[in-house]
Amino acid sequence: MKRLKVTIRSYDYLLTLAVIAVGVFGVFMVYAFGNASGTPQSVVNWASGLWVRQLIYIISGAVLMLILSLIDYRLITRFFVYIYVLMMTLLIVAMVTGVDDGTGVARWIWIPIPIPGISELSLQPSEFSKLFMILFLAKFFEVKKDSFNKVWWIGIILVLIVVPVELVRRQPSLSAALVILAIALIIIFVAGLYYRTIIVALGLLAPIIIFIWLDLQRAEPMFLPRILDDFQWERIETWLNPVLGSDPFRQTQQSLAAISAGGLTGRGFMNNSFVIHGHNDFVFSLVAEQFGFVGAAVLLAVIAIIIVRCIRIALLAPDMQGKLIATGVAGMIIFETFVHVSVTTNLLPNTGMPFPFVSFGGSMIWVHMMAIGVVLNIKIPRTKGFFEDEE
Repeated sequence: MKRLKVTIRSYDYLLTLAVIAVGVFGVFMVYAFGNASGTPQSVVNWASGLWVRQLIYIISGAVLMLILSLIDYRLITRFFVYIYVLMMTLLIVAMVTGVDDGTGVARWIWIPIPIPGISELSLQPSEFSKLFMILFLAKFFEVKKDSFNKVWWIGIILVLIVVPVELVRRQPSLSAALVILAIALIIIFVAGLYYRTIIVALGLLAPIIIFIWLDLQRAEPMFLPRILDDFQWERIETWLNPVLGSDPFRQTQQSLAAISAGGLTGRGFMNNSFVIHGHNDFVFSLVAEQFGFVGAAVLLAVIAIIIVRCIRIALLAPDMQGKLIATGVAGMIIFETFVHVSVTTNLLPNTGMPFPFVSFGGSMIWVHMMAIGVVLNIKIPRTKGFFEDEE
C-alpha cells in the first residue's frame, strides 16, 4: 500500500470549503422553514428545533469528511465485496425491521444510542447505498477491466445493480432507487462500456420507453400503476393531470408560488411563506423565495463548483477506481440537484428528492460528506511504502 503524503498544496480546499458553505447554508434554510412567520403553529411545534439537529449533522459530517480524506481510498475499496454485502444486509434489515415514520414508509433503522441534540440515532440504508454502490462498482470494474464487456459479465453486473435498486424501491424510496441506478449507469459508461453494447441497450430500451409513453396517454394507464406503489403513481398522475385539492398538487402549487414570489432578489431571509416539506423535498423553493433568482443561481453555482472539482479530480486520478469514484460522486450530485430543482419547478413529478448538502437529514448529509471525503483523498499524492501494491 502506498503511504499518503499530505501537503498543504495537495489538499483541495476549494472543494472542502464549498461543501461546508453549502451545508451551513442548509442549516439556515432549515431554521427559516421552522421559524418563519408563515409557518403554521402545528409545524412550528416540531420543526422549530430541526436546525439544531441539522447543525449537528453538518459538524459530524465535516469530521467524517476530514477522516475519510486522510484514509487511502484503495484501502477502503479492497473490501468491496464486504461493502456490497453490508449494503444488502442493511437494506434487508430496513425492510424487515425498519421503523414506520407514520406515513407507511419504513426506511430507517433506529439505533438505541442517545445523542445530545438528536435523541436516538437513526440511519437510512437507502442513502448509504449510494456511497456503497460507488465504492463497490469502482473496485469491481478495476478488477474486471479486461473482461467486464463480455456478455456474461454484463449480465452479472446488471443483477448486482438491479437487486439493491429494487430493494430500495420497495421500501419504498423511488428517488433513492433512481439515484443508485443513475450512479451505476454513469460508472458503467465511464468504465469503458463498448459503444456497440450501448447501442444495443438503447435499441432494446427504446420500445419499452415508447410503450410506457403511449400507455401514459391512455385514460387509464395499465403499466406503471401495476409496478409502482399507490402514492408514487398518484404523484405521476397528478403531474400529468393536475387535480385541485390533491396533496401532491398542493405541494407543487405552493412551490411555484414561493419561487414566483421571490422574483429577482427575493423577499429576504425568514420572509417566506409556508411550503410543505420546505426543509427537505422543496428546500430550493425556500431559497428562491427568500433570495430570489440571484440567490438560487448562486446556490447552483456553488454546487457546480463542487461538481467541477470532483470531475477535475476524476480526470487527474492515478487509477481507474479513483476515476470512477470521483465520477460517481459527481454524477450523484448532478442527478439529485437536477431532479430536485425540476420537481420544485414542476418539470418533473414529485419524487421526494433531497437537495445535496442543503436538505434536512442526517443520513443524507453524512453520506454526501463522506463521499466528498473519499474524493478529496484521491487527489492526495502517495509515496512508495512498505506495503506497496504488487503490479
